Amino acid sequence: MFTVSERDQLRRDLVNAADTDPRVVGAALTGSAAVGREDRWSDIDFALSVDREIDAVVADWTALMYACGAVSHLDVWHGAVLFRVYLMRSTLQVDIAFWPSTEFGATGPTFRLLFGEANEIPHVGQPGRDGLIGLAWLYALHARSSIERGRSWQALYMINNMRDQVMALRCLEQGVNAMQGRGLDDLADASAFAGTLVLSTHPDELRRAFHVLTGMLLGEITDSEVAAAVRALSPGAAVQR
Repeated sequence: MFTVSERDQLRRDLVNAADTDPRVVGAALTGSAAVGREDRWSDIDFALSVDREIDAVVADWTALMYACGAVSHLDVWHGAVLFRVYLMRSTLQVDIAFWPSTEFGATGPTFRLLFGEANEIPHVGQPGRDGLIGLAWLYALHARSSIERGRSWQALYMINNMRDQVMALRCLEQGVNAMQGRGLDDLADASAFAGTLVLSTHPDELRRAFHVLTGMLLGEITDSEVAAAVRALSPGAAVQR
């Protein structure tokens, strides 16, 4: 397990490496460290602005990370931006974002420029309400059919995913972060979802949790949205509002 001092030293080393790499024209801290909310379990989030030879920069920085103790990595692309996530031998996670310099900038409040220039770009907002509702009832349909087909583990998967959408809707309602579960612990009534947890794969337990969760979904949406959901879920899963 990594120590805070090990994490801080590695971050200083990465900042120094960026400052001395002529292909890197800007760098920023992102994540919790950018806004003073870092704790014992925080990882390193680092963004680089690259003005040329981006493939070579990625390759060189990946070699650097493995020399520093990385044991694996994975890639997440967002448009032209590569987010390469490194797992260190110490279990520390290090996320390095490689941005073309023409697109480098803050996508949200957790961005602190260290050097260089940042472009003004749109911030990533909350997820759309309509999309969350649509996914919720889509997972609900598949949860219902999975239960009736006797596919218990698939039903459990669908119920869990349905809960994610309903909890995100609750986050939107209460004005907390609805992205990636980040605001769930800030909900005033998160414990209300305890009854939606599935305690076994027995069909009766799956139906119980699904019924509770469906009621919570219907409680989150408007009358017209309820009508659409009831049509989709009836006859077995819908509850009266």
